[in-house]
Amino acid sequence: MSFQPDEVDLELLRLLRADGRAAVTRLADQVHLSRSAVHQRLATLAEQGVLTGFAPTVDPTRLGTGVAAFVLLSGGPGGRLDYQPLREQLQALPHVEMASLVTGEADVLLLVRASDLDELRRFLLEDLQRVTQLRSTLTLLVLDDVIRRPFVLPGE
Repeated sequence: MSFQPDEVDLELLRLLRADGRAAVTRLADQVHLSRSAVHQRLATLAEQGVLTGFAPTVDPTRLGTGVAAFVLLSGGPGGRLDYQPLREQLQALPHVEMASLVTGEADVLLLVRASDLDELRRFLLEDLQRVTQLRSTLTLLVLDDVIRRPFVLPGE
């Protein structure tokens, strides 16, 4: 049976999503529990694999990687991909924030970040060309991030 977080667990995750550095005392005040109860709940969330770590949230533009694009990759001849070599090649690519195997016309979706259009062009025309098995690519330039959440909770 899978772990089912209750409303307090979900509220703790909402609070941590807003401020990943929130002190346990502050979290306890906000959910009206003792520090030890909140500490135990966070430990349970970690033990159950729900809470996998704490990571900083950065502004890509201020970091110097403000140009973003989604790149759809489609498989080679016959549309069949050998996924293990593909995974290794994708992991070696620079500028890739996310790579996901997807369904539909494409096989892989990349989120790529670059400092400017020249760097994105070099990625598309040089780096990405070293990936074998690709039949085609489609690049979608991101104009604006309308919603950008680190995670979505059930019911959101």
